[in-house]
Amino acid sequence: MTSRKQQPLHFDPDAERAMAGAALLFPDRLEGLADDLAAADFFDLVLRRIWQAVIELTAEGKTVDRVTVVNRVNAAGAPLEPDTVVELMADALPPRREHVDVILRHSASRRVRQIGTEAVHAISEGGDPYDVATRTATDLDLVGSMSASSRPQAMTLEELIERSAVAAPWVIPGLVRRDWRAIVVAGEGLGKSTLLRQLAIASAQGVHPLTHQPMQPIRALIVDAENPLAAIAETGSPLDAQARRSASAAFDSERCRVWSEPGGLDLRRPRDRASLVREIRNQQPELVVAGPVYKLGPRHEGESYEDAAEGVLRVLDELRTRFKFALILEHHAPKPQAGKRDILPFGSQRWLAWPELGIGLHESDQGGLRIGRFRGDRLRNHWPDRLERSGAWPWTGVWEHGMPSIVDYG
Repeated sequence: MTSRKQQPLHFDPDAERAMAGAALLFPDRLEGLADDLAAADFFDLVLRRIWQAVIELTAEGKTVDRVTVVNRVNAAGAPLEPDTVVELMADALPPRREHVDVILRHSASRRVRQIGTEAVHAISEGGDPYDVATRTATDLDLVGSMSASSRPQAMTLEELIERSAVAAPWVIPGLVRRDWRAIVVAGEGLGKSTLLRQLAIASAQGVHPLTHQPMQPIRALIVDAENPLAAIAETGSPLDAQARRSASAAFDSERCRVWSEPGGLDLRRPRDRASLVREIRNQQPELVVAGPVYKLGPRHEGESYEDAAEGVLRVLDELRTRFKFALILEHHAPKPQAGKRDILPFGSQRWLAWPELGIGLHESDQGGLRIGRFRGDRLRNHWPDRLERSGAWPWTGVWEHGMPSIVDYG
């Protein structure tokens, strides 16, 4: 007769008691630990209330002892026996990081089980499987990510400026930071697709795509929703060959991947959105270049450009913030009117207001392309004034007032 495998407890009573006792006896030593451990991470309800009381009293600058903790818990409507606090304090040792990690791991396990149970229940009640999968994936991504800090989160401007560079480092120095959105607009045949591929392929191999100086290699994903494989290979092969020459022994083909869907995508469809999530999860990119925009979310019958754009923007923003990558989109300009063509995003006005950087490419009298803006820059950057065709790479940036050095990027 075989015995059934014992189910895990999904909580550690010793670790929970150790941290609750440490909080009672050493509240001044919780710095750094209290930020990570929330009351809800405790399975034992009594210990959860004690931890919450200690954190509240500490934040208020009040004394933490047997009397103040019991009074605070009782005031919240949860009776607490003084003897319980005395017993915890009698066995208490200074707080230990490993106890926090154990409690957090069990808390995450319980949350994952809960998310799974909710997903199964939703399906059994007839819920849309794509909606359930999307909601479940988002919930799972958030497991363990929330801060338990009880300290105020507002900061001085000096602190904000210092932290902003850490929170959003340059992905391509001077061009895009990690959480930026950029749209590149031009007429047909000017080379914007090649430019976007060069941005991804060169930077993935540690070559700044427009200065051709060394930079930190990144992981990149190219999403082509228009061109067949042969067309991508035609422009991609010279870029790949130059990247191999530039990177030499440091070349790593895995750092840049291309996903081709020549029939286009509709990111508002659960299936297409899930396919994009699959590629992003696999590549873990710091940069995604994608387009053209009109092939990422076509209008449905009777739908306005605004309605179509709204759904696509919502998906792109959710994925960009969830997976923490910089996003550069390729977009077409509207057709000429009365012999004049405005270099603006075609379709919805939402594309005009949405990005941090709105790049417009114009044919230059000097040859190559002049880089303009279809909207004011939201954030400081160092895009060049012009692009010139070069021998090694298809495009080279030209800064009319001097090329910035790496220290200028900030």
